[in-house]
Amino acid sequence: MIPWRRGLGAAVLLLAVLGPGCDKGASAPLPGGAQPEQGRVSQGIAPQIGYTAPDFELKDLHGRADRLSNYRGKVVLLNFWATWCGPCRIEMPTIQALYEDYAGRDFQVLAVAGDYEGASKVGPFLDQIQVTFPSLLDDEGKVQDQYFVNALPMSFLLDRKGVVAYKMVGFFDWNQPRFRALVDGLLNEA
Repeated sequence: MIPWRRGLGAAVLLLAVLGPGCDKGASAPLPGGAQPEQGRVSQGIAPQIGYTAPDFELKDLHGRADRLSNYRGKVVLLNFWATWCGPCRIEMPTIQALYEDYAGRDFQVLAVAGDYEGASKVGPFLDQIQVTFPSLLDDEGKVQDQYFVNALPMSFLLDRKGVVAYKMVGFFDWNQPRFRALVDGLLNEA
């Protein structure tokens, strides 16, 4: 488990202000200059663009288990966040707007909340801002560790096969046309 999670809000806010991430591929190079191969799963390193995102299972706010692989066949925005993260709180309504605007298409938002308090903290916050997309609870930080999440928010945009197409670190306004274009591009792929 990553011990820095509590109190990182100010550092993440600074990251979001100074460098909100990039539009495509902020991932570090692969060891030894290796090139990613589509369909392979990243092992022992952060999920890489061109590799299948590692599968995981977590419980939702109602205690039901859900898996990332349940959404194969859909474009997925996998968002790591926490209620204490200021930029996450600002980004959430833009993700909700994206989710609503793409309803009925092969698109899914899957949020992974890293709050230690679990549903008792996450549920009221999501109700308050009227979020309706699934949020899974990673109160032990296992999936955040699996994905090498070292800043929040962090998002992975996955294609229909579950392959990482984009990795984005920091706050993004998903209402912006350039980010909608990323989703549209993946939805329009054969």
